[in-house]
Amino acid sequence: MTFILIWITTFKNAYRIDASIRPRIRVNYLERADHTLFDITFTGVAIQFMLSVAGYSWMYALTRRSKLSILAALPPFLLNILYLGTHSLCAALDVFTWMSYGVIHFISPFLAAFWLWLFASPGVVSIFAWTFGIQNCLGIITHLSFPTAAPWYGDQYGYPLPTGNYSMPGSAAGLVRVDKVLGTHIYQNAFKASPLVFGAFPSLHGAFSCCCFFFIARYSRRGAFMLGFYVLWQWFSTVYLRHHWRIDLLGGLIYSAFVFSIFYRSLQRMDKAFALGVSGGNGWQRLFEGTRLQHAFDGKPGYEVVMEMSTDDESYDSNRSSVHERRADLEAAWVDDLGVTWKSKDPSVTTKSQG
Repeated sequence: MTFILIWITTFKNAYRIDASIRPRIRVNYLERADHTLFDITFTGVAIQFMLSVAGYSWMYALTRRSKLSILAALPPFLLNILYLGTHSLCAALDVFTWMSYGVIHFISPFLAAFWLWLFASPGVVSIFAWTFGIQNCLGIITHLSFPTAAPWYGDQYGYPLPTGNYSMPGSAAGLVRVDKVLGTHIYQNAFKASPLVFGAFPSLHGAFSCCCFFFIARYSRRGAFMLGFYVLWQWFSTVYLRHHWRIDLLGGLIYSAFVFSIFYRSLQRMDKAFALGVSGGNGWQRLFEGTRLQHAFDGKPGYEVVMEMSTDDESYDSNRSSVHERRADLEAAWVDDLGVTWKSKDPSVTTKSQG
């Protein structure tokens, strides 16, 4: 919670920083960088390919799963595909994008944290909070030290872009159309009074959704599909509403992935402790302890079983099956920790497997 409070406090009071000591606002930088990176040119395609390789390498280094790592190579290309659909405006798309950008965005971290408390290993919610807070602090530091203009800046002030200054009000951009549909001025007034107008890169809207995806997808395949759709929805919405460039969303993804990587080993330790019964039950199991619902979503774990894995080939297949049965309660989409030794607080409980 510490980093979350630091982020919120810094954001709310950013306007108090004396403009004379703040850095120059780069109003052209992101637009040029966005076209360089994402346009279908030799340079753009080469950069996208290198980013895809980097994404694949990052995921493989964490999970050692090649098929899953392919998904981490797709974001640069997915952003380009989504961008193609952002040029045609209509009331239906205005409302569709508003639901993601202006509504679900604000409640998604709370929903994700509650789900993790219910179904993930004990302690994962705290790691989620640390990841969420640190990524947002890194984002706000970047906003203050590297102020940049969003797409709406050119729409509002025209080209060539005028020099930015810190007295300029913010803009609701495409959300103005949503205000008209709803018959309100909520977003127009809120963004006009924003304490941090020039904070386009990285997109924290994008980072929010990616952080939720990383954690939920680790523990649920169905959740991975749902949150994957939410990430794409959020990416489309931010570009359609003219609040961010594609490069801002890629930056939000990178910030979130970086912080998630820092805590990944901690998540593995928590999952192992949960699988061995050392850390107790998750929120759902504690709420419905002793009832038929206690293990409705994870299967009754065999914590009392102590297994010593053999190294000979004849018993490997049966041992591998036993390990997966023992950890059925995790429903983890990303966890495959065969080949390591699990150590619990109880010295009599040790599970060793040779991969």
